[in-house]
Amino acid sequence: MRAMKVALVTGAGVRVGRAIALAFARAGFAVAVHYRGSRAEAEETAARIDRAVLVQGDVTVDPERIVEEAVRALGGLDVLVNCAAAFERVPAVDIDRPRFESMLATNLVAPFLLARAAHPHLAARRGAVVNVLDLCGTAQVWPGYAHYAAAKAGLAALTRLLAVEWAPDVRVNGVAPGTVLFPEGTPPDKRARIVRRIPAGREGSPDDVARAAVFLASEPFVSGQILAVDGGRSAAP
Repeated sequence: MRAMKVALVTGAGVRVGRAIALAFARAGFAVAVHYRGSRAEAEETAARIDRAVLVQGDVTVDPERIVEEAVRALGGLDVLVNCAAAFERVPAVDIDRPRFESMLATNLVAPFLLARAAHPHLAARRGAVVNVLDLCGTAQVWPGYAHYAAAKAGLAALTRLLAVEWAPDVRVNGVAPGTVLFPEGTPPDKRARIVRRIPAGREGSPDDVARAAVFLASEPFVSGQILAVDGGRSAAP
């Protein structure tokens, strides 16, 4: 009997990462729940999954160990979801080199190194990588997020490149959420202004993104794609 499929989801303790981990569990996967500092939240995620292991680590420091620990604990790897990310708003003139490079390290370099470490395990099972991108840096750019947009744009280009270079053994896709889970403290009037720009008439939910991630990981003839999950915002004038 074939072994249970395995997904490693980085940043799986909270928010969108948690929803993605739970969605893969519902799809029948064993899940490696990665976290950096949110241990209690990661434990809550894992407790809701039939077969789960916790993997702690900083994706910018030891991506190879994170992958190997997940593989060792669950016996292989079918899907890597790069969800762990940094996000902040800073005017471009105030972004110094360390701050810019820190954002790239988390949002671009780490996903690549994780994918590279996962490659032989994924190739052995004809698996997939799903990179969590953003509307910002793919279809739009927003003032105040120069380093974030640059990192996500780079990850989008890398997603397409790896889909070509690693074919047919490993498929690589990206999901690009729009407005999903407003940051804490967002004023109601700002929320309303943003929602008015979304043709669907609402903000997205983590489950919207999670379902898309499972789809991209599961469809064998879909690769090299960036799927916007934004309620139509990227298509609106």
